[in-house]
Order: sequence, then C-alpha cells, then structure tokens
Amino acid sequence: MKDFRVLTRDFRFWLSRKTGFPLVAPDTIQVSLTNLCNLKCKMCSVWSNYDQREELSLVELLEVVDQAAEWGIREINLCGGEPLLSDKCFTVIEHSKKRGLKVILTTNGTVIDGNISAALVRSGVDIVCISLDGATAAVHDSIRGIPGTYAKIIRGIESLHAVKDSGRPVTVLIFTLHNENLDEAVEYVRTAKQLRVDAVYLTSLVSDNIRLYSRREDNPLWITGDRLDRLDRVIDTLQEMQKEYYRFDYPSFALIKKYFRGGVREKDWICFAGFRRFVVCPDGNIQMCGEIIGNFRKCADIKKIWNSRPASKKRELIKRCRNFCLQDCHARRESSCLRQVFSG
Repeated sequence: MKDFRVLTRDFRFWLSRKTGFPLVAPDTIQVSLTNLCNLKCKMCSVWSNYDQREELSLVELLEVVDQAAEWGIREINLCGGEPLLSDKCFTVIEHSKKRGLKVILTTNGTVIDGNISAALVRSGVDIVCISLDGATAAVHDSIRGIPGTYAKIIRGIESLHAVKDSGRPVTVLIFTLHNENLDEAVEYVRTAKQLRVDAVYLTSLVSDNIRLYSRREDNPLWITGDRLDRLDRVIDTLQEMQKEYYRFDYPSFALIKKYFRGGVREKDWICFAGFRRFVVCPDGNIQMCGEIIGNFRKCADIKKIWNSRPASKKRELIKRCRNFCLQDCHARRESSCLRQVFSG
C-alpha cells in the first residue's frame, strides 16, 4: 500500500489535470543554465539562440532554487545548451543539494574529464544524464554536427566511472531514436553495458527539442515506409534484451511503434505538461510546452507565474492537444487514472 503522503500527492496530480488547476507543487523544476552549446545537433536549435547577456545571474538562479525548495519541489534538472559550459553550474548544484533537492544534470558529455568528474562527485549531483546518439562515432558525430564528439563522450564516461568515491552519481545514457540511428539501437544498448552505465533511456525524435509541438512527419529523420518494419524488429529485440541489459519500463517505450505511425491516441498517453514540470529558460522566461507564460525578471515569484492566467490558458490548450510528443518528462503514470493512484 502507498504511503498516505504519496497517495495524496498522486491524487492531487490526477485532480489537477482533471480540473485544469494545479493543486500540488510540480515534481521537478528544469533550469536551463545557458543556451551556449558546443554541438550543432540536427534535432535541436538551442545552439543557434545564444546570448550570454540575457542569462539569469547567479543570484537570480539561487533565488529560483530557494523558491522551488520552499514550494515543495523535490527535484531539479539542470540542462542547457550545455550546462557544464556555464560558470554557474557547480554553484547551483551545490546550493540545490543544500536545499534538499535531488539534482539531475543533463549534459552532452563532451567536456567531462578527470577534473570535471571529480568536481561532479564533490558537488553531490545525484544523476548525470549523457546524450549519446549512436553506437559508432560515424553515426553519432553526424547527428551531433561536430566530428570527434563520440570519442570525447566515451572518455568522459570512463573518467566519471574512474573517480574513486562512493558518492559517484548514477549515470544514464540518453538515445534519441530516429531514422539515422535506428540500425544502431541494439548495439547501442550493448555498448552502454560495456561502459558500465546504470541506465539507458530511449526517447523518440521530435522535430525540434525546443519546439515539441512542431510538425514531425516531414522531418528527414522521421521513421517512415519500409523502415517501420525495421523499427518493429528493433523494439522487439530491445524488449527481449531487458532480461539481460536494461529495463525500458517508462511510459513512452511501449508506444514507440505507434508513435512513428502517428497512431498514439488520447487513451494511450496521459500528458501532465503544465502540472509536473516547471521550466526556466536561461533568460528567465518560464516556458510551458514551448510557450512563454511569464518571466522571472518581470515577476520574481515562480508560484505566481505558475498560477497565472497565461499558464491557465496554456493548460487548456495542452488538455486538447493530440499531437503527442511522447516525452516522459510530461508523463506521470502513477496519476494517470484513479486505479493507478490507489494501486499499491
């Protein structure tokens, strides 16, 4: 049986989505420290939107963290751009830990070396998610737009695992599945095991990581035609591999075949965008599913922005959305229906 506090929180999320009004603090605050990035990925435009002059100051970032902790948010995801290129990154990690938040760092892994690895362990970061989009350098580097990045990431993972400290963070590899790396997905999982990473997360392509709501089917990376049969075989193989390698038990994995066929329906995907995750952009904009609902510099109260009229209007649009992006950061299986809420 669930702990009463957990059950109550799960129920409040279910009721929030039902009523369209947030009755509980988000699970996670996602803070993009910078748009600066050293890669030029085919499925992301963030690297083209860099202006350091607009970034929140360290004082402003720490105030965001403080408000999140006081609100009852339990987890912070630091990302970018490339967050390790920000000189504020480690201070924000350390401050977040002092405030009792679980800290996840999402990085492309290219700047991790021995010194960075040791600093990450000292900082107390809980999880390091590293984006790696192929089992070979040729495929990964083509997707990420810069030669030599695959080798840097492998060295970074090895250096992180080499740190002699019991506080080593959990390491997760993130694989964005699409037409160019589909044939490497199975070997990718085997490679991850060889690298001793703790988990692998397969996320399906969206047209642009920054614009989740944009059309996808005309993207050259989209899996179509005869390649859909290949997709089915790959997913079936990965399901079998779970017995020996990694569990793919998050909500989106079971829907990948439907997703690339445009077959995901409302009953398949219960979206909690606008309820589960509070997103802060480098310039202080507060974003909800690709739309700006406020700015921290104009209203230095994140709860007030979350409960504002623009946020409420965006939630109404999200509720009617059928262009499902299949991003697990928008899923909350334990609150998807009353049966899940009250299950043990």
